[in-house]
Amino acid sequence: MPRPALPPLDRRRAIQLAAVSVGALATGCGGGSYTRQSFYRPTPDAPLTPTEQFYVFHGFGEPDVPADWTLGVRGLVDRALALSPADLAALPQITREVTLECVGNSPQGDLISAAAFEGPAIRDVLAAAGLSDRARAVHCVGLDGYGTWLPRAIVDDDVALIALRMNGEPLPYLHGAPARALFPDRYGMFSVKWLDALVAIRHYAPFGALRGLGRSVDGVKEPRSRIDAPRGAVTVGEPAEIRGLAVTPGLGVERVEVQVDGAWHRAELTFNTLDDDRGPFLWSLWRHRWTPTRVGEHILRVRAFAADGTPQADRSGFPYDGGAVHSLRVTVRG
Repeated sequence: MPRPALPPLDRRRAIQLAAVSVGALATGCGGGSYTRQSFYRPTPDAPLTPTEQFYVFHGFGEPDVPADWTLGVRGLVDRALALSPADLAALPQITREVTLECVGNSPQGDLISAAAFEGPAIRDVLAAAGLSDRARAVHCVGLDGYGTWLPRAIVDDDVALIALRMNGEPLPYLHGAPARALFPDRYGMFSVKWLDALVAIRHYAPFGALRGLGRSVDGVKEPRSRIDAPRGAVTVGEPAEIRGLAVTPGLGVERVEVQVDGAWHRAELTFNTLDDDRGPFLWSLWRHRWTPTRVGEHILRVRAFAADGTPQADRSGFPYDGGAVHSLRVTVRG
């Protein structure tokens, strides 16, 4: 059954949607209606997460999508539009290989995945409607009632897109079909699924709180690195491979360092170096050869460095564990 159109975005409506969005952020990624972790471990030969293993989180239920769904474009535009899937597919299409991560992901967590997303740039969609110079932000509204908003500068380039396809196939329902807003350098909470409308507004209203902390949230992802192997005990005197992933969204990974019992060592990048053309929003893969010389417990840690030389900051607490260094305890046996 077709759903009635949303009311105009007046001040009261904006406040209501703000409350919904902040409430969603405060829940993190573990307290919503549906969460599916991804236990996929990428390799240089298979770096993208298979769609069926891609992590999923949504906190407002799974909405009904009208058979005659269109994407509304309204607000501070010259002409309001209702774009069908065919209309969106007729616009120039771009492809982004993107690592998406939930803001509530822990350093060792599995709420992170990577895929190739395809669709028109949000900039082109707004241009088709004649985006006003008075617009300072864009509000993305989902069919489930969830919404986020971002400053105009984020949508004025061609990085953000309306995802219609994922890993070469039509976008699946669980990932937001028929269309999902995708902001590659933001946490997944900003990439609204089951997209209903783009609303150009005059004022940017950032998230104002997170679990009682008096700070705004711009959603920019922190650099992340993770150790995926070894898992389980290793043998003294025998070579072992430490490997995992790293991502510094929008910049690319310059290097990765692994700490073994306090000493840092430079790891080898095995996929998506700065010389590759896979893009700065996709994770890089790394490995380090280690031959343990003593039996017992050992602590491994990892950190990533962005292309500008900035190291991953070892901090936790806001947002959640964003940017915290992953530590792994490994047992060496004789």
